[in-house]
Amino acid sequence: MLVLDTEGRIAHDEAAAKEAAAVRRAALLDQEIRSNTRSVEDDAGRPTSDILAQLGRPLPAQEVIRRLKLCNGRLIFERSIASPELTGVYVEKWERTAAGGWEKKKMHVCGMESGIMPEFSVLHRTTKKVADNELFGNKKPVGEVKWKEVPTFLDETRGWRTLVLRLMKANLITKLDVEKHFGWNPTYQSEKWSRFTR
Repeated sequence: MLVLDTEGRIAHDEAAAKEAAAVRRAALLDQEIRSNTRSVEDDAGRPTSDILAQLGRPLPAQEVIRRLKLCNGRLIFERSIASPELTGVYVEKWERTAAGGWEKKKMHVCGMESGIMPEFSVLHRTTKKVADNELFGNKKPVGEVKWKEVPTFLDETRGWRTLVLRLMKANLITKLDVEKHFGWNPTYQSEKWSRFTR
């Protein structure tokens, strides 16, 4: 006669679920660490958090706006009231109303600096505490959890090349516009510019 070992089966399922959860947690933690570290990685050997390394060919915001208006006259630029050091970039689009008509709506595309813009974005770093990956799978008491600090992104001083990339990705300006009004080749070698403009 065949006897079901219900308790043994339940214990096996619980152990398998705990092991799968530990593997998932370790993979998510590893992904978070790599993502945080990648966001502030160097660009062709230049530290992205160093203003002098990222300065390149700086331009005043008004000059960037003038050149962008030559690329696309529909772009709208509004300085933020709450944060005057930032300017919003908008475009008007027609949207259908609930009544079936059409109206123009101003859509936010991205933001930019209101003062001098470096050529490349300066990424301001901080550190973030995450549980040590070796914790998973070990049977340590909670009081012995080890933490490690990883560098991560805190804030950005947006460079005009980043702004140009975002507008290109939104199909609001073209490569030809950038070549004509800004120059396509960066003043420094930039792996990020190359990667995002392929």
